[in-house]
Amino acid sequence: MTHDALVAVARAVFEAAGGTPVDPDYVLPADIPLELSGEAVRARLCVFTDNRGAEMAMRPDLTLPVAQREAARLEAGPSAKTYTYAARAFRLPAAADDPFEFTQVGLERFGYAADPSADAELFALVHRAVEACGVQPKAIVTGDLAIFPAFIDALGLPAVTTDLLKRAFRQEGGVRAVLDAASRPLDADILAALNAAEPETALAAVLAARDVPLVGARSLAEIVEGLRARRAAIEAGGLPDGARTALLALREVDCSLAEAADKLAALAKAHGLAGADAALGAFASRSEKILALVPGARRSAEFRAGFGRRFTYYDGFVFEVLADGLLPAQPVAAGGRYDGLIAGLSGGKVSATGIGGVVRPDRMVRVRRTRT
Repeated sequence: MTHDALVAVARAVFEAAGGTPVDPDYVLPADIPLELSGEAVRARLCVFTDNRGAEMAMRPDLTLPVAQREAARLEAGPSAKTYTYAARAFRLPAAADDPFEFTQVGLERFGYAADPSADAELFALVHRAVEACGVQPKAIVTGDLAIFPAFIDALGLPAVTTDLLKRAFRQEGGVRAVLDAASRPLDADILAALNAAEPETALAAVLAARDVPLVGARSLAEIVEGLRARRAAIEAGGLPDGARTALLALREVDCSLAEAADKLAALAKAHGLAGADAALGAFASRSEKILALVPGARRSAEFRAGFGRRFTYYDGFVFEVLADGLLPAQPVAAGGRYDGLIAGLSGGKVSATGIGGVVRPDRMVRVRRTRT
């Protein structure tokens, strides 16, 4: 099938699930994707300055502009709503053979019950769209961005340490960096920079003197904020060895989805983390429902405790579908839950649950071509 034919097939699957077709704004204020994208995506944003001098960005996905539109609609009154689309997104390529401009076909649901059944049904719908396009998943990577915070809360650490760890979890390698540095005080020149009248300028000088480049897309302001949080956590007593051991063990969980609930429950029990039971119960229920709706996932789906940071607006179940002939950074489909996104976009004026998923017809064309 051609690219356009695959778009039509995938769109038909999502439209059959109900929803209003939409093609939202192509251009967003740059602060929206900059604040809500993980470092890997942030470095690939298409940012420019408009004729008024405002920094703008081409939409890097469809979830953000659809959610922005939904946040504005909800100010007139709450009601559940489903949207479908087959529309263009813009990101610098993840790999040499990826396009700068590509079509996402997907569905977004706002304001419905946020429960394991809803997560499983969305996952099954996206999986159905992939199969309808004639592509069999090679692997399905899943995660749950509620599990790590639940473990952290159950540890009973000081608030500043809890906040530091949760912030670190949203960054690639952040948890390992915090755990490795938990018992090590900040260097004198770093502390002096944080205490300076202009800490960002002072820190830039320290990094330059150490010949340390600014890696990825984190700003100096974000680095200063992170260092201040680490200093506060150290002053609050740092991270106990038991907590460090538990979080390191959680970070290493990488297994089949069918095994994951038991492994996580055993880990929580071993470290006395009864406070994580609610999150683990929801996880187990979702996994059971996914495997019932998509029996093939028992063979192809895996769970990684550290997975799911490309867009930081996700806050629950996340997944990516991988296929033969493409890199791990090139999923043919992806999705997840983002219950806090509407509140974040509206500045807390309104809130609504959210979940969505997309497929990439351009990548599925390449997968199908490699089979012929």
